[in-house]
Amino acid sequence: MYELVRLAGYFAAHQVRNIRNLSDGETLFPMLGYEHADHGRGMTCFVGEVGREVLAANEQGARRAVFVVDGYITLDAGKFDALVIEAVEYGPGGASLTIAVPYRPPASPGGFAVHRPKFFELVGVDRAGLREAFLAGVDTHDQAAAVWHTHLDDSI
Repeated sequence: MYELVRLAGYFAAHQVRNIRNLSDGETLFPMLGYEHADHGRGMTCFVGEVGREVLAANEQGARRAVFVVDGYITLDAGKFDALVIEAVEYGPGGASLTIAVPYRPPASPGGFAVHRPKFFELVGVDRAGLREAFLAGVDTHDQAAAVWHTHLDDSI
């Protein structure tokens, strides 16, 4: 289960780096990231949200996969731009969860910021240690981890 959350952290960091590099008005394409039993990874970007169907079908024959899409989340503090990550561990005893990573877009007042991940819809997943596993995944993406930690705002 923690491997799934680390995978989500890795691909979330990848997309955070992409958001940071977008020009105002550019689109962040939805992305499917996956890992095979031998820990080999791959990713595919999509136009639209067809990636959700690919995630459900496991066309890559992956052990685990994450679908990352740009969206919004409403929290007690208000409505935020967010990466929304649907994560699935395939096979017997599989698990799934949704993770939202709120962020402040680069062109907004105050500039770019990434906030703490929020965990929802846990199925077969224990909440203990999720944030640590997710951030360990972020740290495995060398270039993106630097962007993440430079712009981290833990206030939300």
